[in-house]
Amino acid sequence: MDTKEQSLLKYYYVKLMDNSFDEKDVYAFLQLIRNRSQEIRSINELTDFVVQREQYTGFIKEYIFDSRKKFESLGKTNTALRIEDVFSFKEMRNGINKALEEWQLQGLTNEQMNNIITCLISILQQIPIMNDDREIGKLFFAISSKQIILMAEIEVYQNMFKKTNAVFPVLTANNSYLDMKKQDRFDTPYLFTDKVIEIISHEGKLDIVIPD
Repeated sequence: MDTKEQSLLKYYYVKLMDNSFDEKDVYAFLQLIRNRSQEIRSINELTDFVVQREQYTGFIKEYIFDSRKKFESLGKTNTALRIEDVFSFKEMRNGINKALEEWQLQGLTNEQMNNIITCLISILQQIPIMNDDREIGKLFFAISSKQIILMAEIEVYQNMFKKTNAVFPVLTANNSYLDMKKQDRFDTPYLFTDKVIEIISHEGKLDIVIPD
């Protein structure tokens, strides 16, 4: 890493450590460390997805389509449907901290990592899910009383002909930002399909801005 890169890394690292960063800083920080973290899959794949968006064809897209197949196989097998995040909180935290350790920098706390994932969820909202040249779904920002969620909504076919939409989480973070009233006893998330959420920094903490 050359002197200029070191200066940029220090700038974003200080913002991460004192919680003065927002989603735009996370966007830049991931690109900065991506090329120096070739062996860390979560960093590479998430950064590529952030930058390439609908042109992205890597592991996360494979995960989304594999999840789609699970919904399409419902009723055909006795296997229980289980959808987990594409990368766990622990995997993402360990990946970023490993990259930071290589530059002799202190790792992030769970709270700081939760903030980064929340920003990632905001950055990745509204990305179309493409199958060849056709849009078959989209990623949305969702929030419940307990979680911030990157939610995929995608077309699925059952019995080859009956088309419906499946909705499932791709990434999740703890909701320590907004006091949300539960929609129902299941705490079904609010799904923002026609609003673009923004994550900003305000007085040392993240604020989630929901347009009127």
